[in-house]
Amino acid sequence: MVPVLLATGVTAALTLTAAPAYRSSMTLYASSGSGDPDAATRRLNSYIALLTGPRVAQGVVARLHGKVTADQVRASLSAQLQEGTDLLVISAVDRSAARSREIVTTASAVLIPLARQISPPAGDGEPAATVSVLQEAQTAREPDGLGRNLGFAAVLGLLIGGIAVAAREATRRTVAEEDDLRRLGLETVGVISLGGRTGHAAHPDQALAEAFRRLRSLLPGITDGRRANPRGRSLLLTGAHRKEGTTAVTCGLAIAMAETGARVVLVDANLRTPGVGRYLAMDPAPGLAEVLGGSARVPDVLHKSLGGRLTVLPAGDPGPDPGGLLASPRLGATLRTLTERFDVVLVDAPALHGVADATVLGKATDSTLLVVRANRTRTADVERSMELLGRVGAKLGGAVLNALPRKLPTGQGWADGAPVDPKPEPPELMVPIEKPPPASPVRGRARVVKAALAGDETVAWNAPAGGEQRRGE
Repeated sequence: MVPVLLATGVTAALTLTAAPAYRSSMTLYASSGSGDPDAATRRLNSYIALLTGPRVAQGVVARLHGKVTADQVRASLSAQLQEGTDLLVISAVDRSAARSREIVTTASAVLIPLARQISPPAGDGEPAATVSVLQEAQTAREPDGLGRNLGFAAVLGLLIGGIAVAAREATRRTVAEEDDLRRLGLETVGVISLGGRTGHAAHPDQALAEAFRRLRSLLPGITDGRRANPRGRSLLLTGAHRKEGTTAVTCGLAIAMAETGARVVLVDANLRTPGVGRYLAMDPAPGLAEVLGGSARVPDVLHKSLGGRLTVLPAGDPGPDPGGLLASPRLGATLRTLTERFDVVLVDAPALHGVADATVLGKATDSTLLVVRANRTRTADVERSMELLGRVGAKLGGAVLNALPRKLPTGQGWADGAPVDPKPEPPELMVPIEKPPPASPVRGRARVVKAALAGDETVAWNAPAGGEQRRGE
């Protein structure tokens, strides 16, 4: 549709702003001087050729004393026969009404003696062939042809648009829809899209929350792991490259799962560019990096939000070697500890290509979801990601086609679109915090964090190992 709109818009502008044109026409009568109709037709066609040729044009230029050029005369003049008659209609079109009249009148004055010169001599008893003026020049303004021009422009735009779409489909190298992923052998678990809002009063945050609830419903077996196995399930979310929307999808899925009453922990394992804290409006705090480094324990660095229904393990401060921390043997032990305490462990991982962090995490989690950005992620990158995950033995559970906008709301505004069941929190959802033996003086302090998703206040316990933890105001 873009070429159609452009073509019709440009054509309408050019047509409406163009200077008006005038057409002056004269009618000549050409007597054949012979009873042979074929000879008469050939003679009339000869007159037309003369009229639109250089000889008549030069004669017009000479008589008008250089007011016009020969090329202008030839472009202006036209002639046609009236079918079944000996009438020849001569026309001249020009931006000036007076000049068009001068051109057609002068052209006929040049043609008449020229036609007499080339006519064959008359035979015995036969009249000579002559050309005479039957009707003097009449001038009228040409119609602008707006409707005709717009019609041609629309057809041309459709052709250009169709060719462009066909070429794009034939040469497209990015994933645009679920069928593209199926052709790569990757099943689409869900599609996150904000295009289908219901009602005129639908809030964008509510549409976002509903999109993630649909994704949650397409993940069977994740939240019911405790029914057949006392151990929870861990799910890794990663993308081929940065800016695929992995962190946004992980946070939204965690919120949707927490609404069901399942015990969910969100692990920010992107130690290089952590983003969970930005979406959940959390202050920087010790987290996974300190656990893997041995300076903190898992219960000490867990943060709660949504009234305790969602627990977050932030990235922490990884220092200069994030890859070395993730390669630590403590990673597997940390994830096992979390799966023993929670029903669902969602791990936000960095991109697959560029660093080895995601592949290390993929080997330590139960399954992996590949986040694919619609119209941005290349099919070759999806294939490379599938091959890389398969090579390290990670279980690929499918893909999430992400069609989210480039920038998402963060903090309280986004959370308001995802209402949480107001029922009181069951006691078993609380993660106990083991107190170390009171052997050292009190160090550290408590931090009160406002949870962005439910508006509740969350107390983040933050103290070095071996220090006494105390609730602050």
